[in-house]
Amino acid sequence: MADAYLAYNSPEVSELIVRCQKGDHRAFDELVSKYQRYVFNLVYQHLGDIDEIEDVAQEIFVRIYKFIGKYKGNASLESWIYKIVLNYCRTHARRRSSFSRMFVSAPKQAPSEEKNFEILDTLPDATYDPAKTVEQRKLVQDIMEAVRGLPEIYRTILIMREINELSYEEVAEILGISIGTVKSRISRARDLVRQKVNIA
Repeated sequence: MADAYLAYNSPEVSELIVRCQKGDHRAFDELVSKYQRYVFNLVYQHLGDIDEIEDVAQEIFVRIYKFIGKYKGNASLESWIYKIVLNYCRTHARRRSSFSRMFVSAPKQAPSEEKNFEILDTLPDATYDPAKTVEQRKLVQDIMEAVRGLPEIYRTILIMREINELSYEEVAEILGISIGTVKSRISRARDLVRQKVNIA
């Protein structure tokens, strides 16, 4: 049975999926342990509120537990989990009493911010001058605020590609759009961020 999942997953993950689908609670605990940080990071990146991460992640793992039996191996488990996270975060954001907080609140620093900074080509290289650290950190924050201020159609796709480093194919599969559309939206999203932060 695990062989059915090997096209997109490692043997270890494939076996874990099978055990979870058989109702093995210990296996699901292992799955949570393995993907908890991944889910936490995704939730932060899409909702932008560190105070909500734990509660939202818990709800997401409840959904993963509920629907793991429907996973068919047509994409990697990470991509499948990403789709659940994305759908839940969208629903959660709509339910917020003050939706605008996601865009205007000052972003709290996340472990991925330095990575985001580099991906958006705002650092020359990994050997930057330490004297400019404060300046660069401020730019990181400005970039993250600009990303959160994008319309959802661009914000989501930029986070998926530039922050989580999903391939164009993975982004297209998760969002159900063509690769050409993915590329054009990412290009537009990058332009919007550069305009907001005044990056040449």
